[in-house]
Amino acid sequence: MLLVENLAVDYGAIQALKGIHVEVFEGEIVSLVGSNGAGKTTFLRTISGLIKQKSGKIFFAKNNITGLATHEIVKLGISQSPEGRMVFPDMSVKENLIMGCYSFSFSKAEIQSNIDRMVAWFPRLGERMNQKAVLLSGGEQQMLAIARALMAKPKLLLLDEPSLGIAPLVVQQIFKIIVELNREGMTILLAEQNARLALKISHRAYVLELGTIIKKGEASSLLHDKDVQRAYLGG
Repeated sequence: MLLVENLAVDYGAIQALKGIHVEVFEGEIVSLVGSNGAGKTTFLRTISGLIKQKSGKIFFAKNNITGLATHEIVKLGISQSPEGRMVFPDMSVKENLIMGCYSFSFSKAEIQSNIDRMVAWFPRLGERMNQKAVLLSGGEQQMLAIARALMAKPKLLLLDEPSLGIAPLVVQQIFKIIVELNREGMTILLAEQNARLALKISHRAYVLELGTIIKKGEASSLLHDKDVQRAYLGG
């Protein structure tokens, strides 16, 4: 579904990504794990068209999407839940959700159907539908950010640090929902500092360090890899 070839991104004189090659197949959860500053967010933002690459190509469903504008990429079927959630604080939960399908000409009935689907996935949002997003807890804002991305009915969902700054119990709830979404057919690319959690729910994974992929493989194998354990799992 997604093929990234030899992707390089510079921030001025700093090489943020160095010749990255990543594949994601339909129906998978694929994780990018690594410490803060490894390049995970840069990678996802480049796929979404928010950052322009220095070199390399990005293919989605066999279409070359390199250099496309973000709204065009969303229309093709890629949505992102960004790091830090980035909800619209003064908008209600419902208004935030509607913004998720801003690029589409959905009817009111379709939008409401999408909202109903999100409430089924995230019942807490149904209870907070008319509240401003700024009044939600961190965990509720994360649920809203994921639901907003899902409003576009993506084929590929990009999740950037969904566990960041959230209570452990809520993190478990969110990761359970990620697994359920995948079981229903959603393909997911997950960038996550919590390597143990990410590897436990993923099919495959890439380990990113200072803009370079240093390991890749089946998630279950990487979970038991001594180097990965020592560097990222506290083993």
